[in-house]
Amino acid sequence: MKRLSMFFVVAAMAVVTFAQTFNENDRKMFNEGQVLTESDLQFTEDVEWNSADPKTVYSLHDEGDETILTMSHSIYWDSQWVTFSKGIVIVDSETGDRYHVRDYADEGLTMDKLLIVKGCNGKNVLIPLKFPKLKRKVEYIDVYSYDHKDDLKPSNRKKCRTCLGERLSVKKLRNIHKGVKVYK
Repeated sequence: MKRLSMFFVVAAMAVVTFAQTFNENDRKMFNEGQVLTESDLQFTEDVEWNSADPKTVYSLHDEGDETILTMSHSIYWDSQWVTFSKGIVIVDSETGDRYHVRDYADEGLTMDKLLIVKGCNGKNVLIPLKFPKLKRKVEYIDVYSYDHKDDLKPSNRKKCRTCLGERLSVKKLRNIHKGVKVYK
C-alpha cells in the first residue's frame, strides 16, 4: 500500500511539473494551430516508428518550379504538435548548392502556425515541404535542419537536429514517391 501511495505522489508531481512548463505562449500557439486528423493525412508503414528521432526524409518529387521533400514524422501522442524549422536546407552533395525550405506543400498550411496532429498515435505521418526546384544534375542530397530566428518555439521543443539525412539518392527518393498521395 505504501508503494502504491508513493507511486501516486510521484505521478502527481510529474503532472504538476508538466503543467507548469506549458506556458502562455504555448497556449497561444496551440489555440492558433492548424489541426490535422487521420482523414487529412497519409501514413507510411515502411519507415520504422521512432519516438527518439521522429523526423525522417521519405520521398522527393517535382511540382512545377518546386521540389517537394516529404518527411515521415513518428507521432507518439493522441494530440501532438509538430514543427518543422524554417531553417531546413537541401544541399547538393556534389556541388554544395543549397535549397532553402519555402513552406509546407499543402496550400492550406503555413509554417507560421503549429501543426497539431490528432488521433494518429503510433503512426508515421507524411508531411510535404516545398523547396526551389533542384537542378536536373543533382544525384545525391544532404538534408539539414538548423534553428531559424522565425521558428515557432514551444517550451518543450527540442533543439533542432542538424542532420536529417546524408548522401541520399535523389533517384531512390523519387521512386519511393511514385504512387504516394500525401494529402487525401
